[in-house]
Amino acid sequence: MDGTLEIRVIQPEEAHKIVKFLVENFFAHAPLSSCHPKNVLTAEDEAKLCKCIEIYGCSIMALEGDELVGVCVALPKNRSSIDEYFQQADELGKDNKNGQILRLLGEVNRDAGIFDRYGVEEILYLFLASVATSHGGRNIATRMTQELMRLGKLWNYQVLSMDCSSYYCARVCERLGMECLNTVLFDEYRDDSGNPIFKPALPHVAMKTFAQRL
Repeated sequence: MDGTLEIRVIQPEEAHKIVKFLVENFFAHAPLSSCHPKNVLTAEDEAKLCKCIEIYGCSIMALEGDELVGVCVALPKNRSSIDEYFQQADELGKDNKNGQILRLLGEVNRDAGIFDRYGVEEILYLFLASVATSHGGRNIATRMTQELMRLGKLWNYQVLSMDCSSYYCARVCERLGMECLNTVLFDEYRDDSGNPIFKPALPHVAMKTFAQRL
């Protein structure tokens, strides 16, 4: 509890409510999902996200009274997860928006070399962080990330990592002193014809991978 803000682990029965929050507050505004062409979650995508929250039990939410104001979805990740990004991207095809995002994630994680850098076989991966648009500017994302670091250590993880396509997300990681392992500028990430694949609005200019030893 921090003032009127309560941050706690999401329970399995709350997963559907959390996914609804993310559809409205994350995917509608995230730099890569919201830039043209927009990445619209299918019912299958929502079900997978819901299952991820339910199975791993590593995701947290911020509440102000009964109001849900923030969410961090986290899960364990090992070396094989990098290959899975590329496999899923290939299945979706190079012209599929979600496939393009997955391929970028695969490339930035491969090049970050996080497992060798920290000498670990498994990490806690902060998959996405979202704060209600009406509650921005209150350091809620920072406080949730700090709490996830605390919990991650209790859960015996040695490293927390996060990939940030958002300028504001990257600022949170920088304020917390996380190490930036890799940066890919969107303007330099291009298709076979030499055109940028992602053109998010400013100030979002890069995908950055951050990590912190817990």
